[in-house]
Amino acid sequence: MKQTSKVLSIILALLMIFSVTVSAAASLTLDSAKIGDTDLSAATTIRSNDVIDLTFSADVTSDEAILATNLTKIKVRNAAGEAVNGPTVSVVGKKKLSVSLGGIDKADYTLTIGKKFQDVNGNTLAADVSIPFTVNKGDGSGSGGGNNPLTFGGAKVNDADLTGATLKGDETITLQFDRGMKTYETDNAALITVKKADGSNASYTVLPVDDSNDTTKQQIKVQLGGLEDGDYTLTIGKNLKANNGNTLGTKVEINFTVKGDDQGSGNKLSSIFDTLLKYLKMVIDFFKGLFTK
Repeated sequence: MKQTSKVLSIILALLMIFSVTVSAAASLTLDSAKIGDTDLSAATTIRSNDVIDLTFSADVTSDEAILATNLTKIKVRNAAGEAVNGPTVSVVGKKKLSVSLGGIDKADYTLTIGKKFQDVNGNTLAADVSIPFTVNKGDGSGSGGGNNPLTFGGAKVNDADLTGATLKGDETITLQFDRGMKTYETDNAALITVKKADGSNASYTVLPVDDSNDTTKQQIKVQLGGLEDGDYTLTIGKNLKANNGNTLGTKVEINFTVKGDDQGSGNKLSSIFDTLLKYLKMVIDFFKGLFTK
């Protein structure tokens, strides 16, 4: 009997250890909270319009019901512990959310995530998360330009600079930046325009950002839609935004010229008319031959 009790005690102890191990393994964790490449911490001083990227150990966004609840668990609180208005939370990926501060006042804050925040399998955080930080910089939208300005690295067509270039009307223009451009690609597309010399809109498409590698994720490509010969201007709005919320700060305008090959539109029309005249002459000669027989 004593031996049986001893065995049961050992089994219970092993079950408790197994239970704790499984529980620990299943626990959801916040892997990182960053502003760009900088970890968010009490020593971090950031701008009022910066974006905090939160990366978790598992998928926290694919289930719509769980996502809706999760979004209510993320707060930015003031020194009194009150949730402040302005910050918004957006989905970046399955394991990633971003918190846009939305121009909050200069002060001390704490980013909090409730422990009931969970992944799509129901695993929750082991404890509430609290990360203090300080906002003591404005958004930089004044004469300094931009929110920690996003840097424009130039525009190229077939590895040649676009500025002042002469190109064909169906080329692809590559716009180079110094950081990732995927998150706000829809908004950014509306800030890129191609116009004719008279100010009217040209035909073009801003392509989706390819974030599959470190080079292309920092590029935006513009496909020209068979433009006619002439002068054009590509404009990039000053509010163009990188993944971390940083903006361009100043408008960019680049002038270029479209000119087709030697068989331009005028030459093509002449060729068509020459062909028509040739066939018309053949028809006339045919009927002449009939009437002279």
